[in-house]
Amino acid sequence: MKSLFPKVKKELYVFSFIIALCIGGNTLFAQTTATQWTAMIKGGERDLNGANLTGVNLEGIDLHGANLTGANLTGANLKNANLEGTDFNHCDLTGTDFSNANLSNANFLGATLQYTNLYKANLKQAMFQEANLQYALLVNADAQSANFILSNLSNADLKSTNLTNAYLDYTISTGSGTPELIETEALGKAIDLQEKGITIPVLIKGAKYNKNTKGLNMDWAKKNGAVLVGS
Repeated sequence: MKSLFPKVKKELYVFSFIIALCIGGNTLFAQTTATQWTAMIKGGERDLNGANLTGVNLEGIDLHGANLTGANLTGANLKNANLEGTDFNHCDLTGTDFSNANLSNANFLGATLQYTNLYKANLKQAMFQEANLQYALLVNADAQSANFILSNLSNADLKSTNLTNAYLDYTISTGSGTPELIETEALGKAIDLQEKGITIPVLIKGAKYNKNTKGLNMDWAKKNGAVLVGS
C-alpha cells in the first residue's frame, strides 16, 4: 500500500508557505516607509488606512475622498492640497501643515491636531468632533458649519476664523468637569470669541448654563438663547 505521508507532507509545506507569505506580507505592509507610501499616493492609491506618512511632502496633492483612517501624518506638508471629503478619522496630525488646503467635508473625528497649521484652510462642514486642536492655528480659516462638538480648542489661535453656523457645543477650553460646567465653559468660550470680534452665529441657542458664570458677559449669551439650568 502506497504511503500517504509524502502527499500530506507536501500539503503541509504548501500550507506553511502560504501562512508565512501572509504573515510576511502583513509585516512588509506594516513596515512600508513614508517614501513608499508617497509613491503609492502619486500612483493613484486612495486607501491609505494606517499609512505612515510622517514628514512627507504632498504639497498641492489631490487626495479628495481618500481613506486615511488612523494614519500618521505628523509634520507632513499638505499645503494647497485638495482634501475635500477625506477621512482623517483618529489620525495623528501633530504639526501637519494644511495651510490653504481644501478640507471641506473632511472627517477629523477623534484626530490629534495639536500645533497643526490650518491657516486660510477651507474647513466648511468639516467634522472635528472629539478632536484635539490644542495650539492649532486656524487664523483666517473658513469653518462655516463645521462641527467642533466635544473638541479641545485650548490655546488654539482663532483670529479672524469664520465660525458662522459652526457647532461648538460642549467644546472644552480648559480641562473638564460636570456636564453643567462643561456647558458653562462652552458658553464662556462663545462669549470670549464674540468679544474678540470672531464671527459666531447663534451657536449657543438652547445651551444650558448653571449659576457659575462669574465674570461672563451674560447679556449677549441670553440674547442668543442661552438657558439657565433649572429654569
